[in-house]
Amino acid sequence: MNMLTPIPMISERAAGEIRTAILDGSLPPGSPIHQERFAARLGISREPIRKALILLEQEGLVNIVGRSAVVVSVDQEFLDDIYGFREVLEGYVAARIAARTDFDPTALREILAAGRQSVESGSVERLIELDQAFHLELYRACENRVVMKVMEREWSHIYRAMMMDLSMDSFREQSWNEHADILDAITRREVSRARTLASEHIRAALDRKEARLKARKMSL
Repeated sequence: MNMLTPIPMISERAAGEIRTAILDGSLPPGSPIHQERFAARLGISREPIRKALILLEQEGLVNIVGRSAVVVSVDQEFLDDIYGFREVLEGYVAARIAARTDFDPTALREILAAGRQSVESGSVERLIELDQAFHLELYRACENRVVMKVMEREWSHIYRAMMMDLSMDSFREQSWNEHADILDAITRREVSRARTLASEHIRAALDRKEARLKARKMSL
């Protein structure tokens, strides 16, 4: 098993800057990462940038070729892997919570309300932030430490894929309606329904992304 390379705090900061640029689209898939620019912006040498890029390569966000680095592309195989995994995992998580007798839905209801409000405001970044909060709260509530650790580690990839989905206005409200249905099944302790709805929610997200990728290819 590959172990993450320990890096100093200054390189962690540099990795955070580059990671943010990748996730918010400032560095689109396939674009080169100019180490000198980030070094100048942060007021540091290129060495911490190089170590930061090693970390980001381990996270699967960049490819390093010689002295150059490029942002990893989001392709169909990548999406299939992420969402195939999530389709199974999210169903498990929802069913596990629905089986609990001591589950408190307050936090999820508050996130759901905030998500519906953000649909009206039109902020994609806020919608993704709240979507992340909704799913991370589900992971926490299922009380499986392995699930929480794995999903926290993989969320950067999920975020990139979500940007392709939540930038489409027609699907923003639909996504939060699906969240509401999942939470309803959980609070009613309908284990099978919660599992099915959570899995279908992820499958629907993948179907939307596939449709968008197909439409983009046809327009070229």
